[in-house]
Amino acid sequence: MSVPSSRVLSDGQVWLADYRRRIEELRGRAERAQAEIAALSATAASPDGAVRATVDSTGTLTGLAFGPAADGLGRGLLAELVVATTASAAAEVSRRATAALGPLLEQR
Repeated sequence: MSVPSSRVLSDGQVWLADYRRRIEELRGRAERAQAEIAALSATAASPDGAVRATVDSTGTLTGLAFGPAADGLGRGLLAELVVATTASAAAEVSRRATAALGPLLEQR
């Protein structure tokens, strides 16, 4: 027994409408994730408070401050603290970016 062509057409239209709706939903989630990631920044501090570093969503250093504990450090140690603290802030941005992608990757 064959299915009437009008039913096949109707079923195809329903499928296509649902597919378009799912694509629009995915596009919306992608745009929200992109905006959230672009706005990310994170600040980290060294354990002794000598260094505070802030990075943006790309991991670029956007802020650097030295606390009183920095005064007694040599240049080499201070430089190492800047690098390590900046890396900690960048890791936090990366963690948040991964979390922001979660809704985009959810299966529906």
